[in-house]
Amino acid sequence: MIYDIAFIGGGPGGYEGAILAGKRGLKAVVVEMGQLGGTCLQRGCIPTKAILHSIRTVKHIRDAAKIGIEIDGYRVSPETIQKRKNRIVTKLTKGIELQFNQNHIDLIRGHGTITAPDTIMVNDTEVKAKTIVIATGSSAVDLPFLKRDGNRILSSDDLLNLDIQAEHLVVIGAGAVGLEWGTIYRYLGSRVTVIEIMPAILPGSDLEITEILRNELHKQEITIHTGAAVSAPADLTGPHLDLPVQKDGKSWTERCSHILLAVGRKPNTDQLFPAGIGIERDTRGFIQVDRNLRTGCPTIFACGDVIGQPLLAHKASHQAMAIVDLLVSGKEIRPHPLPAAVFTFPEVASVGITEEEANKRPGSVRIGRFPYAAGSRANAIEEKIGLIKIVADEKNHILGAHIIGAEAGELMPLLSYAVQNHLSAEDFRGLVCIHPTLSEGIWEAIGGVGGFSIHV
Repeated sequence: MIYDIAFIGGGPGGYEGAILAGKRGLKAVVVEMGQLGGTCLQRGCIPTKAILHSIRTVKHIRDAAKIGIEIDGYRVSPETIQKRKNRIVTKLTKGIELQFNQNHIDLIRGHGTITAPDTIMVNDTEVKAKTIVIATGSSAVDLPFLKRDGNRILSSDDLLNLDIQAEHLVVIGAGAVGLEWGTIYRYLGSRVTVIEIMPAILPGSDLEITEILRNELHKQEITIHTGAAVSAPADLTGPHLDLPVQKDGKSWTERCSHILLAVGRKPNTDQLFPAGIGIERDTRGFIQVDRNLRTGCPTIFACGDVIGQPLLAHKASHQAMAIVDLLVSGKEIRPHPLPAAVFTFPEVASVGITEEEANKRPGSVRIGRFPYAAGSRANAIEEKIGLIKIVADEKNHILGAHIIGAEAGELMPLLSYAVQNHLSAEDFRGLVCIHPTLSEGIWEAIGGVGGFSIHV
C-alpha cells in the first residue's frame, strides 16, 4: 500500500493531522514508538494540568476563610492525585485510538527512519507514502555540567508520579515548566527556589505581567533569583546537594535535596533521516522549513516542536492540519502569532508582541489596561489579582495582548483572533459581554486603547 500521507510521531501534530487527513478522504498512517498523544498527553500538558487542578484546590482551601468558609484537617493524597491523573491520560488516549478507528487511520508502532523521499523504515518494514510529515516533537535537555540522573537531578518526567519527596527543590529555569512544577511542589509542602539566568521570569514575556507574577509567587513563598547562573555541585553523592550560584558578582550555595532541570528542549531527530536527503537543520538541530512547512525535500514536511520555537502543542496541531489543507485544497499556509499560557497561580496568557517589543518598532504605542480588582466578577469570586493588557499601534490595531489572572487562558481566544486578523479597538466597540463576567475586562482594556472604556 502507498499511503497518501504518513506522520512520524503520534503527538498533537501527528494524531490531529492524521485525523483531519482521514476526514478529508486521505489514507493516513501514523508511526509512533510510544502511546498516542505524545509528550503533551502522556508526560506534559495534560498530566501537569490535572495535577495543578488538585493543587489549586489546596490553594482554595487555604484561602477559604477569606470568603467565610473555615476548613480544618484536610489532607493531600499524592497517590489519589496520581491515580486521577492517570485515569485522565488513559481516557484521552483511548479517545484518540477511537478516532483512528473511525477515520480508518493506520498506526504502526516503532521508530521510523526516512530512507527515501517516499519511504519510512519501521521495524525492518517499508512504509510508502506520497507525503511524509515529521512531527517527532522534542525532549528535555540537560546542562553541559549537570546531567539528569532520575534520582536527585530531575527532569519534569521524573516528577509526574509525585513519588519524589523533595525537602528543598531547586528549579533551574523560570519558564512555564519550571514555574508550574515549582508551584506544584510548593503546595505539596516543599521549599522551592527558582533560579533563572535571564533578567526576568518567563523570558520574552511582557515585563509588567511577569513582575506581577513574581510578586504573587513571592507571596506563595517561592524564592526566585533572576540574572543568576549556576555551576555543578562539587559532590553528587552526599546527603545534600550544594548548588553554587553566582549573581551580580556575589556567590552562594543553595543546599537542596533535589534539582529540577527546566532549561529548554531539543528536537527529536536522532536517526530520523540520512544526511543526503535534502533536509536541513539549524545550529540547534531544529529542522528548517519554508512558509508552507516544507523541508528541502519536496515530499517531506515538518511541524511542531521539531521546527523550533514556540514549542506549543497547539502550534503542532494547527500546523499539521494546515499541511493537510495545503495538500487537499492547495490553501497556502498563513503564519500568525500563537497564544500561550502558563498555569501558575495566577495564570498567565499572551499573544503577539509585548510592550517592550512594540516600543522598538517605528510609530507610537498605545496601551490599554484593565485591572482585575476593578471588575465586579473578579471581586465576587475573590480573584482580584490580575491585569488585562492590550498593546496597539498608533491606529489602534491590536498587536499584542497579555493577561495575568484567573482563567487567563480561557479569556485569550478572542484576543488571539484579534491579533491574528489585525483587528482594531474600534472593531470591539459594539461587543457585548455578559455581566458579571471576567470577559468584561477584555472590552474595558480594549476600550482603554480605543477611548470607550467605562471603569478605567
